[in-house]
Amino acid sequence: MEWESMVEAMAKITEKKHLLIVGKSAEARHELVNSLVETSNRQVYRFPANIERFDEYLEHMRRLFPFVPINWKEQNPKKWTLNQIWDFHLDWTDHTHSILIVIEEFGEMEERWKIEILRDYFSKSYYQEQPNTSRSNFQLIVTQQEEGNMIDKLSSVFGLKEHEKRTATQVIQGKLEVINLD
Repeated sequence: MEWESMVEAMAKITEKKHLLIVGKSAEARHELVNSLVETSNRQVYRFPANIERFDEYLEHMRRLFPFVPINWKEQNPKKWTLNQIWDFHLDWTDHTHSILIVIEEFGEMEERWKIEILRDYFSKSYYQEQPNTSRSNFQLIVTQQEEGNMIDKLSSVFGLKEHEKRTATQVIQGKLEVINLD
């Protein structure tokens, strides 16, 4: 498939699904993400590539999202509850529309935090679902070398709504398009 037509096809996918881009090289994945960002009409929040530790993620979150309290470093962020962190981090997704969150080369992130961060993005997207539409307030693009059983890992920790007819795996697969560049 020609590069431009591939970018165009993926841009259409990002209207409805979050993307996990894997395969080829970090440079190829970065080039694809740049093309998708250029064609997007969304406000872009881009985390730097290769975040490895949760405290790095929090520091970059503080830079991206100005509502995080100035004195956050005076408290020990590792002792914050997940609810407090996500109150700061995801509150804006309820009140902002047409945003694109980009997290590149996320494969080196601490495994338990990577899964927790992604689980929360997908949970937020899932609970924003409206009848007859799959469009949420935000879209997510994540890149890493390999898929690494991400769908299975997310499905194993994903909470469903009461009376949900789909399985957790079906919900994640419905929300996430895995693009393998190999």
